[in-house]
Amino acid sequence: MRYVCLLLFCICYVATGDNEDEMEYRRRRIIEQLVDTRPAILPGYQLVTRHVGVDVFMYRTYRTVAVVFYPVANDLSDARFTFQCEELHLNNIGSCSPQEVVIHLKRGSYPAVNPDGYDFPKTFLNPALREETIHTLELLSDGTNTTYSIQSPKSGIWYALAYIKWQDPRAQKVEQQGLVADCHTILYTDLQIKPHDPVRYLNCYKSLTVDYDELPVQYKCLARDGLEPIKLDVNVINNTISNAYITVKVQSNSPPTENDYILYCKFPSQNKTQMVMFHTHPKTHHYIQLDVNEGNGTDIKDCESYDENNFDENENRSLTALMRDDQDRFFTFAFGLPTTDLQDVTSLINLTASEIKVLRFEVNQFLDIGGSLAIESSLIIMSKGYYGGYKRERVKGTLLGFTEDNQFFKVVICLNIGHASIPLQSGFCRFNDKLTPALFVLNSTDSDSIYDKMIIPYPEGGLWYLTMRLFCDKVVCPCPTSADGTKYYVGTTEKDSDDLSTFSNVTRDGVTACNTTVLLSLSSASCVSGKCSNHGNCGLNTFSGLVMSFCSCSAGYGGWDCSDESRVDSLAYMLVSVFLLTLSNLLFFFSIYVATIRLYYVEAVMYAFTMLFSTFYHACDAPAQVAYCIMRGNILQFGDFYCGLMSFWVTLLAMSIIGLSLKSFLQIIGAIVIALLTTWNMHSIVSFLLPVAFGAVVMLISWYVDYRKTRFFRYPKSYYSIYMPLGLVLVSVGLICYAFLQTEQNYKIVHSLWHMIIAVSVVFLLPDVRRRASNPFVPNRECLKSPFYSYFRRSRPQSP
Repeated sequence: MRYVCLLLFCICYVATGDNEDEMEYRRRRIIEQLVDTRPAILPGYQLVTRHVGVDVFMYRTYRTVAVVFYPVANDLSDARFTFQCEELHLNNIGSCSPQEVVIHLKRGSYPAVNPDGYDFPKTFLNPALREETIHTLELLSDGTNTTYSIQSPKSGIWYALAYIKWQDPRAQKVEQQGLVADCHTILYTDLQIKPHDPVRYLNCYKSLTVDYDELPVQYKCLARDGLEPIKLDVNVINNTISNAYITVKVQSNSPPTENDYILYCKFPSQNKTQMVMFHTHPKTHHYIQLDVNEGNGTDIKDCESYDENNFDENENRSLTALMRDDQDRFFTFAFGLPTTDLQDVTSLINLTASEIKVLRFEVNQFLDIGGSLAIESSLIIMSKGYYGGYKRERVKGTLLGFTEDNQFFKVVICLNIGHASIPLQSGFCRFNDKLTPALFVLNSTDSDSIYDKMIIPYPEGGLWYLTMRLFCDKVVCPCPTSADGTKYYVGTTEKDSDDLSTFSNVTRDGVTACNTTVLLSLSSASCVSGKCSNHGNCGLNTFSGLVMSFCSCSAGYGGWDCSDESRVDSLAYMLVSVFLLTLSNLLFFFSIYVATIRLYYVEAVMYAFTMLFSTFYHACDAPAQVAYCIMRGNILQFGDFYCGLMSFWVTLLAMSIIGLSLKSFLQIIGAIVIALLTTWNMHSIVSFLLPVAFGAVVMLISWYVDYRKTRFFRYPKSYYSIYMPLGLVLVSVGLICYAFLQTEQNYKIVHSLWHMIIAVSVVFLLPDVRRRASNPFVPNRECLKSPFYSYFRRSRPQSP
């Protein structure tokens, strides 16, 4: 008995302790090598930060992404990001192949991407329209260095999102731990910066004198906190060339580059004085670069076009800072007009056609960027025949009728980070000479266009500006009037009507003065409005002090808010899968029957519990549409794995030739050890091989000892020649299917075969030696003579 316990202890120690120690040693050794590696610093560059040993995983959701951040300072000419990925081989099985690693870089917030191919929800702001660009690069985890340089980067916090390239999980194999190479991808990254040449400081609000002989030259100035544009008077001296142009290029927060600027214009060099006007980013440093262009410069806009006519709207702009309402939960806050009403920060914005209203709010760096910013806006219209969400009167199918008191107007709303733009009647927003689509264009024509909503995932930290402008029906008139002159029709001609008598030859001009009220809601929450539709859970991912929210979808749903059902299986398919995985366990009834008639009652009980736990676990582990759980899923999963391993253990002990006392002892020891192994790691191959290997050793030793004593085989010849080989073949086929052939796509079929093969194999492996010369599959009278049944017999009354 001492040797048995010693052998069991050695197997446990070697299989668990040494394996974990070796894996941890290898991991530490490789990471230490990376730490000791000295990065090659280029001349003129400075090493700012580095991250060593960042775990990188296959993309499934944002739960599996790795995020690192880099502080980027001001006045840089180049930021050089270095990435190196390697594979940690943590066991001695097989080899590790390089993985495709994808890295996204972005300033101000986490990159919002969809590597799994799902479309963004319709209410999401298109990432391509956001002002901060996402830089993407791909590399292999083969230990080679990959660098990515960004010229004249904007200062602030830059974030890198890293993951192994997404693969469809339905086509991937289900690998058993301990049978395949244990590979782990780690990332090393650092940031080197190159400072810009010294930049001259100036006051943007005073005149600038430039010596022509010193060109090109660059200046830096700080814009005031306000909406007024900068009017920079440039005085050129010592000019000797008359056919050249002087170019002016302006950028905020970083030196301008060839394609990155907020203003690029030219003026003739013979102009001694030139005024250059441009809108600014409030409270931000601006870089002004002056250079000489001796060509015709036809592709460069004239600075004369930036005259005061393009800045007239600025006189009508008013700036209001919104109040922040925190709710003391992750990423849960709102913005509204300053108010004492703490119950609701929804704002009512009164607009007139003669003004532009600018609302400003701040998203904090680190603290606020991990959620989603939701912006909702609606026109409040109360007039005859039209209230709230009810549509106006429709004439001739699609014609919208308007009365004198019920006029057309629209509100154009722009959203920008760092600066405010000017809404245009065309539905675009202008900032200097750049046009971008407006966030919302609200029309008073019908209820489909008076309301709009937009969600911004992972908003950038900084000052945001929301600009609103009202346009009256002058923009669509003159309009043909009705025959009686009481109505006019927007965007309608006589050809659009079947009844020409409904129109008159008189047109009516629209009005230029109007007013309305806009209902604005501006709030932030985790995930998407605090939830993940009805098909997922909202979770939080943390790394290095950073937190982001994400949606973990279930039942085949996908997308940012788990509302995409393009890859959801049909209900019939899900039902067939569940029935295969659950009803395949019914073959254990045959195992229970055979074990009972052969007088193996402990084994029969284990087979019964294996059948029950496996059936109810797979019913609970099914998609939510067809799942049925009698208790928590983790309990059912534990019972499934535990009873399955115990069935192998008691079957091997039943095949052994040992006494009842030793068998009972080994059954109890096995029950405890298997419970520990299942709790330690139920998915590891060690948890399966350890009890099976030890049970096989006990069985073979008992057979050998019994043969040495008796010089004959204990079991019938048919058992050794027919039943046991057939049972071993079935078990081998089942193990091959379970360990090597399963994929996510064929799981329901292969795993169901595993259930059936194991249930049938037990029938051939249990030796029928407790009965005398009986058919192994048919009960006999000895079954009823068993002490087990004596408890159910009625005793005959004794005669007096």
